[in-house]
Amino acid sequence: MLPAQGLRSILTRPPLRATKAGEDVSLPVRGKRPTLSDAKYYDGEQTVLENLRPLTQEQRQDARHAAHDAVIRAVGARPSRDQFTHHATSQYPPTVTRLISILCLILLLAAFTPSAIRLYVIGSQTFGQAVSSSVAMTAVGLATVLSAEVGQVVFSLALATLGTSRSSRRLLYSSMAISTILALTGNVQTALPGHTSSPFAWLEAIAPPLLVLSTAYVIKEQLLDSIQQRHANERAFQEVLNDWHLATYDPEAHPRWSQFYANALRDALRKANYRRKETLQDMTTADWRAAVYRELHAEEWFEAPEVESEVQPDYQPEETAEQVIYQAESVPLSVAATGNGNGYHNSNGSAAGDSA
Repeated sequence: MLPAQGLRSILTRPPLRATKAGEDVSLPVRGKRPTLSDAKYYDGEQTVLENLRPLTQEQRQDARHAAHDAVIRAVGARPSRDQFTHHATSQYPPTVTRLISILCLILLLAAFTPSAIRLYVIGSQTFGQAVSSSVAMTAVGLATVLSAEVGQVVFSLALATLGTSRSSRRLLYSSMAISTILALTGNVQTALPGHTSSPFAWLEAIAPPLLVLSTAYVIKEQLLDSIQQRHANERAFQEVLNDWHLATYDPEAHPRWSQFYANALRDALRKANYRRKETLQDMTTADWRAAVYRELHAEEWFEAPEVESEVQPDYQPEETAEQVIYQAESVPLSVAATGNGNGYHNSNGSAAGDSA
């Protein structure tokens, strides 16, 4: 049987907590199970979190905005088109391309000059036979040059940008053929009278319009190469720009958003507790994690109140002591059997022989 003094010590002794080896310290409040908020009873002093001033709602919002800005800075500045000017390079060296362009301009001018003069003369004279006006003849002569020679160049270069469909290419080729026929007819009619038997006269009359057409074709191919290069640069720029917009549109969807937000909250806590230098210096990584976790759930106190998780120290709570008392009272006490002449009996009245 438990002695009365020992049983009383179980009832009156405060529960013990887990502390340093060999130390036995009782909880200040009897009958209260320790929780995380009572952690100061387990380290003998106030915890770091209790010495740390929490943030206000405005400070937490500022920290979230600061985390957004940090994510955007980590992603980088908005890309610009100038950064992709030389993303795609031409298959031809730039010096060769410039040289070809200069030579094309020289050849175009050389072939255009004699052809334009002949077309001006034949155009103005032909128009003058119907309308006797010097101003009108001059205007028609210039219009003939533009329709023939300039038309060849325009329609040839237009194929590089507007010839995207079959109908448009068909129209441009037809217009270019009309301009070429007009230029050839005007040059032949002006240059060959009296020189039909001279091979050079034929070449000199036919070559300029054809050279203008060939030069326009070379310029068109250079334009196509330049357009393809520019398109490749623009496509690369748009891809990078779309990635930047996706990364900065919702900073909280960033893979490392939690780390950026935790850093911002830690900086805000340091700023709010700048006078508690000793507390900040003594804080470990685990303390900062606990402080940040507290700030993350600080605004959920009403809609989703946090249930205090209980700490399980090495002590005997009251219900355990009551169970011990209940078990002590429920165990039958063994009493020695005595003989009274009718046999040996236990204290519960049963005969010793019955138990046997």
